[in-house]
Amino acid sequence: MENVSQWYWIHCLSPLHIGSGEGLGAIDLPIMREKVTEWPMIPGSSMKGVKRDYYRAEGGESAWFKQAFGKSDHNGAEAGALVISDGRILAFPVASRYGTFAYVTSPMVLKRLVRDAAAMGVSLKIPDLDQFEQDAKNNETAWITTDSVVVSQQQVFLDEFYGKAEISHGFTTWASWLANMLFDENEPYSKEMFIERLVLVSDDTFRYFTTMCCEITPRIRIQEETKTTQAGALWYEEYVPTEAIFYGMIWCDRVDGSSDISKRISSLQHLKKEVFLQLGGNASVGKGRVRCRLSGGGDQ
Repeated sequence: MENVSQWYWIHCLSPLHIGSGEGLGAIDLPIMREKVTEWPMIPGSSMKGVKRDYYRAEGGESAWFKQAFGKSDHNGAEAGALVISDGRILAFPVASRYGTFAYVTSPMVLKRLVRDAAAMGVSLKIPDLDQFEQDAKNNETAWITTDSVVVSQQQVFLDEFYGKAEISHGFTTWASWLANMLFDENEPYSKEMFIERLVLVSDDTFRYFTTMCCEITPRIRIQEETKTTQAGALWYEEYVPTEAIFYGMIWCDRVDGSSDISKRISSLQHLKKEVFLQLGGNASVGKGRVRCRLSGGGDQ
């Protein structure tokens, strides 16, 4: 499957709200979450929709555009060949006493990344995950990279989490590979920020962060006549915080009814390596700005 599938990486440049409708609790408009893990996610339909709008604005409804995203005319509708998976959380930003904030991930997140890589035909190894899980059972342990800035006296303080920090050279090597996937060679500062702030915590701790540390923003409605708050028009929206990182996969199904792999590869090559998109709601107030980067095939 080499070159037939590609990774896509989403880096949130502003808070992101992809809503799930009205909530039943204190949050009126919660974000989309996976049912089983309760981790934030980006629906594949949202990704495909914004990409469709982006490429239509760039080049109109060309032959490739219709082939990739589908078409609908007087002859009927036809599905596009481009397939985009849901975006899964990879690293969640959490406030840190040292280094301002950390990119936090967990063993289950990384094991799913390895499994998804195998589906793409890519062998991805992240050293010593089993050893970390064993250590985390015995005490509150966090793995950091060799140049970490979120540690002091072998301790990390992330939101309400406090634990012993251990440097892992294997984790550092993997963090460097991931930084090369996420950021262009012309973004050395972004790579540096990512590597020196990446932290591995237990699955339970990660779940706490992703459920309790999202942004909650109050919103109000103003009366047109008086420019004052309308009575009863106060609600709370949930956002994935700035700096969150997601990943997913893009591939092509049969192109024009053909299973020819070369046609699928050719179709994917029309996609730009990096684009800036607006995802979710509240674009007019600066929300949902993300950077979407593709990598795959020879990049692996």
